[in-house]
Amino acid sequence: MNVVVRLPHHKLTSRRQRCLQFGALLTLLSCIGCSGPAAKTDARRPFSIVMIPDTQIYSEKRPDLFFAQTNWIKQNRDKENIVFVTHVGDLVHRYGYKPSEWKVADEAMAVLDGVVPYGIAIGNHDYDSDEGARKGIATMYLRHFDPDRRFRGRPWYGGASPNRLNSYQLFSGGGVDFVILHLELDAPDDALDWARGVLHRHPTRSAIITTHSYLRGDAGVGRQTQRECRKDGNSGEEIWQELIRRSPQVFMALCGHIGSVEEYHQISRNDAGADVLEMLADYQDRQNGGDGWLRIIRFVPADNEIQIRTYSPVLDRFETDAKSQFAVPWSRNPMPCCIEAR
Repeated sequence: MNVVVRLPHHKLTSRRQRCLQFGALLTLLSCIGCSGPAAKTDARRPFSIVMIPDTQIYSEKRPDLFFAQTNWIKQNRDKENIVFVTHVGDLVHRYGYKPSEWKVADEAMAVLDGVVPYGIAIGNHDYDSDEGARKGIATMYLRHFDPDRRFRGRPWYGGASPNRLNSYQLFSGGGVDFVILHLELDAPDDALDWARGVLHRHPTRSAIITTHSYLRGDAGVGRQTQRECRKDGNSGEEIWQELIRRSPQVFMALCGHIGSVEEYHQISRNDAGADVLEMLADYQDRQNGGDGWLRIIRFVPADNEIQIRTYSPVLDRFETDAKSQFAVPWSRNPMPCCIEAR
């Protein structure tokens, strides 16, 4: 789509006027391709993002639980006002060796097609093999989940990196426009450069990062300090230092991968002095590979609050301990209020 923006020819008399005009232009451009700009949403109504943790055991042994998750999302989209779904990776268990697992993952996620925008971060089990994970080879993943093919024509799809293992999506809720980036495992420097480019093209949108391995959350260690697979990649700590802490619009980072921990979250302060909620959820070590537990991230504009709930549509039960259910403050405008023209 070609967009022509005509600015007034009269001379602006103040720095503030120039700043406001440039900010308005960026807002317009950042909304191109989004699924309903914030202006058309009810700014008072709470809305939700659903986070699907590792589904690898479901694809291998209990596909009914994977379908239970996505069917619950479909059936409760309006009730929960679900505006986006993010999968943290490890769609399958046996890497590229089991076509049957990929069929389950493909069909379970397809339940959401045409229902709600979604994105997927590739996990270590989603590569062709252990060696494939070390080299970034993901033939089966791209056969089923190449974002350029799977999301083609969706107004909320933003685009992908050249290797198509990183993608971004656009959505809105509560009068706020968002961009969410799904980054490959141990995202290498070129993936981080790609992510910076996405953020720079959408400077007025609040940003979320989903990547498979980011937090560790055990033995007193918050972020992953070791790369999971790729020698040329970046660990969770390096992703924080090189990308997230330096990007003021990023207010949330999501991950899975550590089934022995199950749940962990922390709040960190970025270079702009704003809070970043970092959250891990992975229930694969529980009975039946997780019993369908997922995370409902509920934004409450009236209270400037994000409420985290953990729910299983299989058990029809909420988990309510302090690690599973909590609330954190939400700043609806974490970016600078004014962007200077250069």
